[in-house]
Amino acid sequence: MAAWASIKSWIFAAPLFFVLVGLPYPWPLVGITIVAIFCAKEFFQITGMYHRSMFVWLVYFGIIVQPYVYIWIFRNFTDRMPMVMTGLILMVPLIRNNYKFHGAIPALSVFNFIFMGWGILHMGRILLLPEGYLHLIYMVILAEAADNIALGSGRIVGRTKFWTKFLTDGTFEGAVISFGFTIGIAYLLRTMFTNEKESYWLVAGCVAYVSGSLGDLALAVIRRDLGVKEMGAFIWGRGGILDLLDRMILWHP
Repeated sequence: MAAWASIKSWIFAAPLFFVLVGLPYPWPLVGITIVAIFCAKEFFQITGMYHRSMFVWLVYFGIIVQPYVYIWIFRNFTDRMPMVMTGLILMVPLIRNNYKFHGAIPALSVFNFIFMGWGILHMGRILLLPEGYLHLIYMVILAEAADNIALGSGRIVGRTKFWTKFLTDGTFEGAVISFGFTIGIAYLLRTMFTNEKESYWLVAGCVAYVSGSLGDLALAVIRRDLGVKEMGAFIWGRGGILDLLDRMILWHP
């Protein structure tokens, strides 16, 4: 039932996603930037930081500026954006002349920008690759397949649980089955591309599974620490937008 709820959420989201990546450039990047802002907003809300306006607006500013810098100024500068944003965020306590509660809040702000902004915006960089829109669709399919197969198979045949303090449904059997099916789906869909080497499908399957699992786990740790069951209510059957995109925050083309 949980896997079916996830699939239903993509029945709603997938048409919007296909329309977005099919628009003339740079509109897909604009759309991904808006998605990143919503993800950052949701993260601020669940961590109780939304009232820290200076940190919030600074993270939004970094997310908005990054694609502009990447397209029109200096592409390699985007790889330095996490350090630039870290420096700017650490200046906020000095500007406000207030150190109280300014240990965890800057750290969470940096985390928010790196994963919800800088990480998700790498989907825009994937679009700039040859046949980039196909690469992006390919990776999304693999990431979602890995998630749903792990969830469904873990419920049916899973016996050996792991990381029980963070994951309620994580099982060794589900993980193994999910990895195998993800690689298999990557192989079956490899003909989407015309110029990629034969090994590409294997690397893409591994990246989608490993990075997706780590992204899901990273946000699960934060949810558990905060006592938050779901990120929010964004798409029917799935919860918040971060529940939909948590497997994509560690991608890098």
